[in-house]
Amino acid sequence: MATTTDIKFNVVAGSTPFVKSKESSGKIFKECTKKEKEFYENLSDDNSLSKLIPKFFGTAMKDGKEYIILEDLTNGYNKPNIMDIKLGLSHHDVDLEEIYSKPNDSDDPNVNFETLKQQANMSLHKELYQSWLVSKYITTPKLGFCVCGSQRYNLSSNQVEKNQKEQGRLLTEVTVKEKLYEFFSNGYEFRNDIIEPMIERLSLFKQYFENNPDYRFRSTSILFIYEGDNNSKNRCDIRLIDFTHTKLYPPHLKAHSSKLSHYKSIDINNIDDNSDATFFPIDGGYLFGITNLLKILLSLKNKLSHQQQSTQSTQNQTQPQQ
Repeated sequence: MATTTDIKFNVVAGSTPFVKSKESSGKIFKECTKKEKEFYENLSDDNSLSKLIPKFFGTAMKDGKEYIILEDLTNGYNKPNIMDIKLGLSHHDVDLEEIYSKPNDSDDPNVNFETLKQQANMSLHKELYQSWLVSKYITTPKLGFCVCGSQRYNLSSNQVEKNQKEQGRLLTEVTVKEKLYEFFSNGYEFRNDIIEPMIERLSLFKQYFENNPDYRFRSTSILFIYEGDNNSKNRCDIRLIDFTHTKLYPPHLKAHSSKLSHYKSIDINNIDDNSDATFFPIDGGYLFGITNLLKILLSLKNKLSHQQQSTQSTQNQTQPQQ
């Protein structure tokens, strides 16, 4: 294997050790668990998920520890602006087979959706639901995501501004929108040239979770990256990262994994058993979180467009007539 050397690497959240190889440009070495290693090794190239995660280059040993070799997502960026957003309504493990259990008298792996929903309604109760929605982050149970860390190059102050998980835990449904607006600003202006391709890219993740994905994720993050140097070529990317707790859906849930992921915020004291929204979505709220992220980015884009139109209209009105 190539000799790994502990050199500076862009990490804005998490505690898993990363090292970088001087000989292997564009790659990082991440200390791995057995489950994460198996996830990468078993994922086929033709799975649509493979285009949404870092490229996998195999494994390596260093000092008696095993590492997975992954694509360095910040490679080639001069001033990478990075935001780590952890997805999901809960970071606790939820036993799906207990909630959405297959009837004992059924050998059919494709159990009827209504049957699964009925099983869930019988299994769930308010106290259990409330225990899942306990989080150190205010936005996790409300929006299905939280900001775990970020770095942004502020060109007006010529400073790198970093936020850690402690700041992310204080963000509310209102201030998290302000934080995202700030992230896509360079100190002088809002990067509308970046927000549009980011929205297009994020839409691919929504499509993935809407089409009965094979995997169920927990404590997985979505990473936003874009070039913060105005003198460099515009670049941006979004990837899913961290798969230590990723599992395949049980066969009887796979066919309904998207439909059973429909979720909307509900009042725990006023639960409607006839609602199509499940008490706890089997994807852990990933589709819910990505949908909310998309709504926020679209609202930021529309807000900026409206401001630009108002500014242009004002300028036209104040221009002297020839």
